[in-house]
Amino acid sequence: MTKSAWHSIILLVSLFAVYFFANDSILANYILQLAAVLIIILIVARHLHRPSSFHLAETVVSTIAVVLVTMATGGTASPFFFLNHFLLFEISFLLEPSVSISLSLGLMVFYLFSKQVNPTPASLIALLSFVFMTPLAFLSGILYQRFKKRLKKTSPFPL
Repeated sequence: MTKSAWHSIILLVSLFAVYFFANDSILANYILQLAAVLIIILIVARHLHRPSSFHLAETVVSTIAVVLVTMATGGTASPFFFLNHFLLFEISFLLEPSVSISLSLGLMVFYLFSKQVNPTPASLIALLSFVFMTPLAFLSGILYQRFKKRLKKTSPFPL
């Protein structure tokens, strides 16, 4: 299996875990606290490990935190829903660009099956926005990877 397939599987499993956490009646009361704890753990762990080998952990924690915050504040009607789009760009820059495609599909399925999606045009437009943002994130990630490779070849300093 390729590296991008593993990264996609790990991110989709984290979405699956968040789905069960958010749909449990008792655990759903602690969504924001879990997001805060995860971010604090990420900050502490970031200082303990090398930054170059930490990209997968960063993306998993940020994926979980963004989805938890979005779910806690209204799902597709959340004022923080735009963070999902920034998440796609983060994934394509830190990991392989193709991972953003699988995460986008996973997020669409996640929000469709969550209990917070209303059958209103606004909710459907929010879900369809993934269709338009994913190619932008994918192409931006490819351009970023090319630029990074070119910079490594020409730079006299290690990156």
